[in-house]
Amino acid sequence: MEPLIPVILGASLCAGFIQGFSGFGSVLVALPILLTVLDVRAAVPLVSLVALSINVVMVLRLHGHIERGSMKMLLLGSVPGMAVGAWLLEGASDSLIKGLLGAIILAMVTQSVTTTKPRAHIGKGWTLAAGFLSGCIGPVTGANGPPVIAWAARQPWGRDALRATLTFYFLLTGIGIVGIQSAQGLVSFDILKLYALALPALLGGLWAGGAACGKVNERTFRAVVLTLLGIIGLTMVWQAGKAALGAL
Repeated sequence: MEPLIPVILGASLCAGFIQGFSGFGSVLVALPILLTVLDVRAAVPLVSLVALSINVVMVLRLHGHIERGSMKMLLLGSVPGMAVGAWLLEGASDSLIKGLLGAIILAMVTQSVTTTKPRAHIGKGWTLAAGFLSGCIGPVTGANGPPVIAWAARQPWGRDALRATLTFYFLLTGIGIVGIQSAQGLVSFDILKLYALALPALLGGLWAGGAACGKVNERTFRAVVLTLLGIIGLTMVWQAGKAALGAL
């Protein structure tokens, strides 16, 4: 148990920095680190609480830049998606969902990198679909970001609007995710103690990430976002493939 505390602090620091810089990615960075010292049923609710705290802080900073019309459509799609996610949490495998989602993200990143067309506002149907997929995977993995991040990367927004809209969405859906996990008995007193331990490192990472973001231009910011998306997509496909091979 000796490495438990430094690993949790390191995961929290990294999660705060990534989220402070880009507006997303905290769960996808912290979860693999936490899984080296915790099992899934402990790591997922812990990282969900960490992400929720991050988003509270960031919404207070960025609330004036939120794209509210798009936010409403995302939430409208997420509500039925969360109902499906609650059912999946009862025991259904998420490896196929991860694999398909990772492939979709990689396709969208490829299109964003190779297309010569300017970014444009995406239709309501795609917005609803992104919200629904996000709602489905959130309760199961604690990481509801990839569908919405890929959707947001195609919007013609500046970095503040992108970070603010993603953060506010993740705050609202994070409340639902933690609520579902609590109802399933995953948010125990031991998890809350680990969460309290993680808070100082988390806040330090958020401050550092926000400071770093202010030093890069819009083009560099977009490149970093697309790179993170590519890593997320590849990781999800790799995890799904590993799970499939292990089941053979």
